[in-house]
Amino acid sequence: MRALQIENLHKTYIDSYSADEVVAIGDVSFDVAEGEFVSVLGPSGCGKTTVLNIVAGFVEQTSGSVTVAGTPVRGPGPDRGVVFQNHALFPWKTVLGNVTFGLRMRGVAKAEREATAAEYLRLVGLTGFEHRYPHELSGGMQQRLGVARVLANEPAVMLMDEPFASIDAQTRRRLQEDLTRIFQERRPTVFFVTHDVDEAVFLSDRVVVLTGRPSRVHEVVAVDLPRPRDWRSTGELPRFRELRNRITDLLAADDESDEAHAVADPA
Repeated sequence: MRALQIENLHKTYIDSYSADEVVAIGDVSFDVAEGEFVSVLGPSGCGKTTVLNIVAGFVEQTSGSVTVAGTPVRGPGPDRGVVFQNHALFPWKTVLGNVTFGLRMRGVAKAEREATAAEYLRLVGLTGFEHRYPHELSGGMQQRLGVARVLANEPAVMLMDEPFASIDAQTRRRLQEDLTRIFQERRPTVFFVTHDVDEAVFLSDRVVVLTGRPSRVHEVVAVDLPRPRDWRSTGELPRFRELRNRITDLLAADDESDEAHAVADPA
């Protein structure tokens, strides 16, 4: 079953400096099955985050369609939960209050929402921190909290916009392993935006590689690595290196195409 379907997505906007029309997304189509982890990557400025923001309902496409569980996206909704790069937590609420907020807005009884929160805080390794505030947590812990908050609401699609980009390399590896463990246990549907090829291969079932702007789908690469995954074993597999090199070559080919076009048409 398709949890998310994107068809012929196109987005243009007017540049605020030049007043020229800019085509951010040329023609993007792909889908995400229920319980699948799909990453999207491409050259800088290709519109990865714009696609995610359209799926989230924060930005309206110029043309094309986005449906979640068969329902067209018309704006933000509880069927999509977003984990942002900058955490986007409520600083005045405790860890428990952040996780239970969405449940409370949906009218879930206090005992049930606190039990649900406790389960997801256990899942992300934050048991014992329920009464701390976000500023009392490390960056990695804040991102774990963001994941727990989204998962507790059981959205049809979990959207993640480069959630580990601002975290140091060692913590990032741990969080990637945490995320793949959570995915293995709960099988949420995940649409993950990243610029990191290794991250995309390690986490995903499939990787959608976009071209440079105006973006199109260059290729969808199936990641046939066994689960569960950890960096020590998965990162040493020959197949991991093959997939990483394949995606790196696709991105490099797109860069070479852009350079050739610039030489042929310097204007």
